[in-house]
Amino acid sequence: MYDCWRNNLYGGFKAVEQQLGISRQLQGVDGLAAIWLWWKYQNYGDQDALSLLLEYNKEDVVNLKALRERVDGTGRFSRK
Repeated sequence: MYDCWRNNLYGGFKAVEQQLGISRQLQGVDGLAAIWLWWKYQNYGDQDALSLLLEYNKEDVVNLKALRERVDGTGRFSRK
């Protein structure tokens, strides 16, 4: 977060992804949807909800790596 701020990148993770041109395969799934998916899995054993949640989480991890590669602690970054 602080490295993003040093590079004038503000907003949540999705907003920073957009600013840097980091794409997502899953559209329309956000943090609120993730909570709902977890709830559906926990309360109803909905395996489809769990699968979608895991895919969403995987994209978060992959995109965090892409963000880290573009923004470093020195105040320099690459928009690639």
